[in-house]
Amino acid sequence: MVKKGLLAVAAVVLLVVLGTGVLIGAQFAGGTAETTAQTTDPQSDDNDGSTATTSSSTTSTPTPTPEANGMATPTQTAAPKQESIPAREFNAQNISDYIRQYLNEEREAAGVPTFESGLKTESDLNEMAKSHSEQMAIEGKAIHKIDGVSSKDRYKSAGLYARCEFNSAEGDYIEDPDRNRFEAVEKTVAGQPYEEGGEEKFHATDKAVARKIVDDWMAWPDYRERLTLRNANLVGIGVKITETGNVYATANICG
Repeated sequence: MVKKGLLAVAAVVLLVVLGTGVLIGAQFAGGTAETTAQTTDPQSDDNDGSTATTSSSTTSTPTPTPEANGMATPTQTAAPKQESIPAREFNAQNISDYIRQYLNEEREAAGVPTFESGLKTESDLNEMAKSHSEQMAIEGKAIHKIDGVSSKDRYKSAGLYARCEFNSAEGDYIEDPDRNRFEAVEKTVAGQPYEEGGEEKFHATDKAVARKIVDDWMAWPDYRERLTLRNANLVGIGVKITETGNVYATANICG
């Protein structure tokens, strides 16, 4: 009986041992448990920043791309508009003096003697030219004939008609004030921007105003020819500046 009892106990123990071995073997035969790598969405409210793999997107401020030559493209700014200058800042006598200077430079360039200065006749020419420029300012335009009075009439009224006649360079005829032959007139603007020929113009100084007047005279063949006549040795200059900056100029020559 004792032997049978021992055999029964041994059988139970053997069964338990065999069962445990089977279970352990099954674990080793099946491998490790499947695990999932966790990736956290950086935009998720659940992200605590502790995940092993994190996908993130960083926004940066773009850097300006340089030009091909390595230089940055300059920022273009609009050219500043010219400031208006009151007409009182300009001086008619200064403009007259500059006109005379520039006319003498043009005569030198043309190979003819410069205008003389300091004579009584020159003073009379200046007065006549100034009076006509004042009349042009009233009319609002640069013209030779005003109220029926021509350049020839003004020379006669001033006692300058016969006094200012002179021989032509060729010596075969007499130059006289008929047909506006001894006169040049012009209008421009001082201290105010204006448009001419599709371009904006601006003259900020007496010198610039005078240069513009002489340049315009030299650009017109008739005026250029009469102001560079070889035997003309005197010139009278008259300038009038209006309150709005309009400038009227007259030049009268004499032999």
